[in-house]
Amino acid sequence: MTSTATPFPDALARRLNRIQKLITAGDLKDAALKLNVEVKRSPDDPRIYLMGMRLAEASGNPGGALEAAQRAVKVMPDWPVAVTELALLLARQNQFPEAMEHAERAVQLDGSSPDVLTRVIDVAHRAQSFDRAIEWLLRATTILAGNSDVRLLLARDWRATGQPEKALSIYDQLIEAHPTDRVALMGRAQTAIATGNLALALRDCESLMAMHPNDEDAEVRFYLEVARGNTPNRQPQEMVRSLFDASAEYFDRRLITGLKYKLPQEVAKVIAERYPDLKLNVLDLGCGTGLLGACLGRIQGAMVGVELSTKMIDQAFKHGVYDRFHNVDLLEALEATPDSLYDVIAALDVFVYVGELTAAIPDAYRILRPGGHFIFSCEQALEDEADLVLRPTQRFAHKASHVDAMCRAAGFEPVTPEFKALRYENNEPVQGFLVIARKPAA
Repeated sequence: MTSTATPFPDALARRLNRIQKLITAGDLKDAALKLNVEVKRSPDDPRIYLMGMRLAEASGNPGGALEAAQRAVKVMPDWPVAVTELALLLARQNQFPEAMEHAERAVQLDGSSPDVLTRVIDVAHRAQSFDRAIEWLLRATTILAGNSDVRLLLARDWRATGQPEKALSIYDQLIEAHPTDRVALMGRAQTAIATGNLALALRDCESLMAMHPNDEDAEVRFYLEVARGNTPNRQPQEMVRSLFDASAEYFDRRLITGLKYKLPQEVAKVIAERYPDLKLNVLDLGCGTGLLGACLGRIQGAMVGVELSTKMIDQAFKHGVYDRFHNVDLLEALEATPDSLYDVIAALDVFVYVGELTAAIPDAYRILRPGGHFIFSCEQALEDEADLVLRPTQRFAHKASHVDAMCRAAGFEPVTPEFKALRYENNEPVQGFLVIARKPAA
């Protein structure tokens, strides 16, 4: 049985389609009434329960959605569609081990189906199981030989797992077949920069610019500067926003479990030690999914998050500890904030995207109350490197002595950076430092 086969009478299909339209339109009450009728009429049809899963999700009932999806599989255990939909639902609910078990089962049932492969690859990406994603993508490239999207995903995963030469081979093939493929050209330029082949990257960036001479694409201009051997002052807002919009749903799991990221817990402890009564105002720059707020908990003051990605804000909102969010660039937020407003300003794993700090540090000093603290992390540039270095990962590293000098110039008390591994990537520590800069008391 293939996932596209219909192993039941399809007289029900039109009625289920109408229910789906009601769900899409937000008419959930009417959809539920009509679905209840179908459950009584055809209790052994798994499609009804998959529709119930969608209705429960739309209603904000994750437990009900899971129960419905499990019921669909129970009714027809060997139907790949039901098994795959359950795997995807579990992945959306961050239950990744169980999601991968069902994804594996779906492949066993029908591993030659493009629909099944597309969905289980999505599950593997959400679970950050890149080895399995690559295995299934390789299978998909055979079944869907002419599908460039599948090959682009495979190239991206080769890059993510530290195998750039394999990624370059795919990009070469795609560009040879379609010389104006923007995604492939950009992917090859990024991969070439990561491997130090600036000549190839420059050629691809210039091709992109020539294709659209009036294009104001900040990402292309960013990589063009890098390919020319220059260090841009920061990443474009569009790049940062799209990066975190794409990863918001599984961001926490990847950081904490995959990358062993502990800064939010450590900084929350630092804040609690300095303000044991938790009577303070906190500005969380680049708050992401709100990990700092979740670790700190409710405070007796204002907890304000600044974040470019609305999808990350959606995740942070769920913690229920932030009083408000500003969906703006953090430099703009700092510039617009009145003087002496906050007791603590935090910027954790944020300046790797901002780069130049000549405006951020003085503004942070200005808007802190006397005796307040500016707590931030940086990836470490060595003392024999430039003050600001763009790594092959396209993240910025800062020289600790230069950061200290900027803090002193702004008026902060002398800082002593705490050098540490900020997180792990490809099982290797990313070296950086944590700064706790104090504004002198009045």
